[in-house]
Amino acid sequence: MYLGLKEMAHEKLRYGLLSGVLLLIALVVFMLAGLANGLSNGNRQAVDQWHAQTVYLNEDANQTLSASQLKLADQDRIKGQDVAPLASLSGTLRTASNGQKTNASAFGTTRDSFLMPKVISGHRINGKNQLLISAGLKDKGYRIGQKVRIGTTDQKVTIVGTFKASTYSIAPTVYTDVATLNRLKGNPITSGDQQPVNAFVTKKSHFKTQHHGNMQRLSIATFIEKLPGYSAEQLTLNTMIYFLFAIALAVIGIFMFVLTLQKQALFGVLKVQGIGTKHILAALLTQSVVMAIIGIGIGLLITLGLAQIMPAGLPFAIDCPQLVFIVWLSC
Repeated sequence: MYLGLKEMAHEKLRYGLLSGVLLLIALVVFMLAGLANGLSNGNRQAVDQWHAQTVYLNEDANQTLSASQLKLADQDRIKGQDVAPLASLSGTLRTASNGQKTNASAFGTTRDSFLMPKVISGHRINGKNQLLISAGLKDKGYRIGQKVRIGTTDQKVTIVGTFKASTYSIAPTVYTDVATLNRLKGNPITSGDQQPVNAFVTKKSHFKTQHHGNMQRLSIATFIEKLPGYSAEQLTLNTMIYFLFAIALAVIGIFMFVLTLQKQALFGVLKVQGIGTKHILAALLTQSVVMAIIGIGIGLLITLGLAQIMPAGLPFAIDCPQLVFIVWLSC
């Protein structure tokens, strides 16, 4: 160990350049991991914020929320606590004058539902044609009291409150009640138990009987995996990350092999002086570990620093367990 550190102190430029190469590789790996996590969170953040366990969809919907068609009356087939209907609409959130346009994911549920987000400014929905918006939309210029439209209908709704940042399918979310969402969709039925919904979301529940019509029960994990494009996107990005990680390990191995070949004459001198092979190997291992710690450590610090100044529109998120796993493998 002492020999390895002594040589590194003497050959600062050589080992500094090698640590720099490791730093750049680590930075690319960490940045890709952050982008992959950011895209993952952007797709599923709203679902995670529900803190739900089960989702009920139409069995013919191919486990996709937007393709599922149910009725409020179907809730009678479900037994459990905290059963909440969910209607969804993906469209353009636009001001009454069409001055602002933003893609948004709209959800409709009952006003006292556990799915309804906690309001951080304004007030909860307490009347018809009212809307809660994500804090991300407030940052884009939408404000409480403003009248907006969603989708292609001329139905206006009033923003009455905001909740913490939330996205679904990369778009910021808005919440309203089921009847209002059906008006936004242009559905003719906007009251009673025959109103259309897309799903029922629960914390703990099961079917009342074995005869549950055309409904299908999914775990929340399965529901997330079936979000359009989610699995393919994550598989692609994670494959890139781990291929790059494998390439990084190969590069480190090649560098150390070349360094070892260059020092063959030195090893001979050391052995003549009575220094055993065990000590020489320990010195090489020490050099590898120290370079990895320096390069990966600085790369991690740079990544954490960049995460603080990333633009709000860039999907980037740090997953600490994943970063720890990558660092552990590298070292």
